[in-house]
Amino acid sequence: MSEESKAMRESCKNVAAIEQLPFVREKLQKFQSKMLSDFEQRISCMIEDVLQDIRQQELRAHEFRQFENHADKGNNSGTWHNRKQRTSSTIFAKSDVSDCPNGSADVQNETRPAQHQNQQQTQEKQQQQNQQAKQQKQRRQLPDKVFVARESYLTALLQVEHMRTIYHIFNIILVMLLLNVVCHDFFVEGRIKLGLATVCGGFKRLHWVMGVWLLEHVFVLALYYAFQGWTIVRAKLQSHNSLQRFWSHSCLIMYISAQLVFGYVSTSLCAKFQLPFVSACVLLLESTRLLMKMHAFVRYNAERVLAGKQKTDDEQKAPMGRPYVPPLHCYVYFLFAPTLIYRDSYPRTAHIRWKFALSRLLEMVAIAFMYAFIHERHIHEHFGQFGKEPLETPQIIVKLFGMMLPCAMIFLGGFYMILHSWLNFTSELLRFGDRMFYKDWWTSHTYDSYYRNWNVVVHDWLYEYIYRDVYTHIFKGSKVASSLLVFLISALVHEQVLGFGLQVFFPVMFVCFGVVGVSLVFIMRSAPKTLGNIFLWFSLILGNGIIISLYSMEYYAKRNCDLHYESWSDYLMPAIWRCYH
Repeated sequence: MSEESKAMRESCKNVAAIEQLPFVREKLQKFQSKMLSDFEQRISCMIEDVLQDIRQQELRAHEFRQFENHADKGNNSGTWHNRKQRTSSTIFAKSDVSDCPNGSADVQNETRPAQHQNQQQTQEKQQQQNQQAKQQKQRRQLPDKVFVARESYLTALLQVEHMRTIYHIFNIILVMLLLNVVCHDFFVEGRIKLGLATVCGGFKRLHWVMGVWLLEHVFVLALYYAFQGWTIVRAKLQSHNSLQRFWSHSCLIMYISAQLVFGYVSTSLCAKFQLPFVSACVLLLESTRLLMKMHAFVRYNAERVLAGKQKTDDEQKAPMGRPYVPPLHCYVYFLFAPTLIYRDSYPRTAHIRWKFALSRLLEMVAIAFMYAFIHERHIHEHFGQFGKEPLETPQIIVKLFGMMLPCAMIFLGGFYMILHSWLNFTSELLRFGDRMFYKDWWTSHTYDSYYRNWNVVVHDWLYEYIYRDVYTHIFKGSKVASSLLVFLISALVHEQVLGFGLQVFFPVMFVCFGVVGVSLVFIMRSAPKTLGNIFLWFSLILGNGIIISLYSMEYYAKRNCDLHYESWSDYLMPAIWRCYH
C-alpha cells in the first residue's frame, strides 16, 4: 500500500508539473522576447553611435583639418588632450633589478640544496605578487596636466567658412539689438542711453575694488618670500628632524590660517562696502582666483622641496646648500597667466597678434551691452516690482518661462565672454601658448563629460590639487568619494560668489549644483548620445532660467520689502517668504 501511495503521489506531481508547463513556457517566451527587444535596441544604439562617429570623422577630415593635423593618432597625447600618464619605467626597472641581483637567479636555484627549493619558490611567488601589486598601483596613478601650444576650440572652428558664417549671423543679431535699444531710447525715453546707466551702476565703487585688489597682490607677493623663508630654515634644520617637522607643521598652520583670513576679508568687504553685483563679483572672483593661484604655487613647489629637488624642469640648478625655489619672475608671470596650474615655464607664442586681441576685447564690450539690454528689458521688467505686487502662481509661471531664452543668452554669453574672449585676450597679451580653456562641451551627452569640458581651467585645478590629493591620501583610491567632495567644494564656492554678490542667503545654486547636478551625473551615464545631448541642453536652459529667476526674485524682494532683522534666523529666511507670509 505504501508503494502504491508513493506512485500515486508521484503521478500527481507529474500531472501538476505538466499542467504548469504552459505557464512556464509563456513566462520564458516573454522573457526571451524582452531580452531580444532590449538587445536589438542596444545594438541599434551602438550602430547609430558608430555611424555618427564615422560621419564626424569624415567631417573633421574634410572641413576641420586643424583638429586632425595636430592629433597624435594611436595615443591620447594629441593636441586636444591635456593629460598624460606618468612614466613608470624607472620604477619598474628598479624592482626588476632588486628581484634578480646580478641576473643569476636561475643559476643560484640550481646550486641550492633540495630542501630549500620549496622555500625559494615560495619567496619568488611572493616577490612576483608584490611586483604585480606595485605595477597595479602604478597603473592606478592619475595622469598629469600637460601644456601644449594650441588654439581654443572656437578659434579653430571659426577658421571654417560654415562656422564663420554662423559667427557673422550672431554679430548681426547684436547689431539689431543695438538698433532696438537706440529706437526705444529715442522714441520712448526721449534720449539715447545705450544701457550705459546699467553698466555704470553695476561697476559702481569699482575704485574701491581696485584698491583691495592691489592690497591682495601685496599679500600674494609676501607669500612668495614666506615660502622662500620656509625652505631656507627647513634646509638649515636638516640635521634636527624633530625641529624640522615642528617648523614645517607650524608654517602649514600659518599658511592655512592666512588663506582663511584672505577669503574672509574679501567676502566681508563686499557686505561692508555695499558693492553692486558686478563689482562684488569682480572682487570675489579675483580673490578666489588668487587663492587658487597661491595654493597651486605652494602645493607644486612644496612637493619638490620635500623630495629634495635641487633644479628646475629646465635643468637649472639652485645655489649649493639650498633647495630650489622658482625665481620671482616665474611666480609673477603665473599670477597673471590664464591658468591655475603652476609650472616654471609654459609654451609661448612668437609675437602678439594685436588684431586678434582687439577682436576679443570688442567681443567683451558687445556681450556687456547685451547683458545690459537683458537686465533692462527682461530682468527688471519681470521682477522689478517683486515684493510690492501680488504673488500669484500663474503670474510666476509666465515670468519663469518668459525668462528662459534671456537666461540662455546670459549662460552662453557668459561662457563666450569669460572662457573664450577674456582668456584669449589675456593669453595674447602674455603670449601664453596653451589656449585650451574649454573643450567641445556642447556635444556632451552626459553631465560627467559636460563638467569636465565646460571649464577646463577650473577643472584642472580641482583635479590637480583637490581630487588627486584626496584620492591618494584621504579616501585611498575611492573615485566616488573624491568626486563628491570636489562637487561639494565647487558648489560652496559658486554659492559664496552669488550669495555675497547679491547679499542674500538663498542657496539655490548650491542645491542645483551640489545635489541636482551630482544626481544627473550618475543618472545620465548610460544615456544615448542624441537623447543625452538633447536632455543636457534642455536641462541647462531650464535650470539656468529657474536659477536666475529665483535669485532675481530674492534680490528684488529684499530691496522692495521693508524687512526687519531681529534674530539670526531672520537672515536665513528667504526674503520672498517673509514678504508674502
